[in-house]
Amino acid sequence: MYSNPRRLLTGGFLMLLTGGMALAAAGPEQLFAGAKGTSALSASDRQAIYALLELRPGPDGRSLMFAGDSACPPLALPGDVQVQGADLNRDGQPEVIVTLASTCMYGMAGSSVSVFTRHGKRHWKIHNLGTGIAEVLKTHHGGYADLEIGGPGFCHPVFRWNGSTYGFSHNVAEQPGGCAGR
Repeated sequence: MYSNPRRLLTGGFLMLLTGGMALAAAGPEQLFAGAKGTSALSASDRQAIYALLELRPGPDGRSLMFAGDSACPPLALPGDVQVQGADLNRDGQPEVIVTLASTCMYGMAGSSVSVFTRHGKRHWKIHNLGTGIAEVLKTHHGGYADLEIGGPGFCHPVFRWNGSTYGFSHNVAEQPGGCAGR
């Protein structure tokens, strides 16, 4: 038993503070646990991408949750979270594609795609491409690879780099007539 109440308060505060720091660090590590092609990213890169996604560690310590929506169930790892590094602009450094699966947040498509591009040494920019799953295409525009977003249905959007972000370019029909009327 502590005889000095100030010492108890200080020790408890430090335990709480370091515990909180451990949780904060756990989030980015959870996000990147099963990632492919991201070994070149620093801890600060991972933290920046994690912060832009607005996620937080789940109550079990093994999942992630949307920071602003406690009604949706946690994202189970690694199944609901896919992180892939890809050199979309051929500069030798990976951009990051994150797919989060949640029908609660994204409806019947079930997942969303966000692409992170580096601007300068430390700044990352998020490009939300909507619902579906990204496929990196072999075509390039504006120095970056085009991205097709697949999902339910037979008509899928292609996004192209316009000099500052990924913007909608055109639809691709999965089968003849798949994009009729679009």
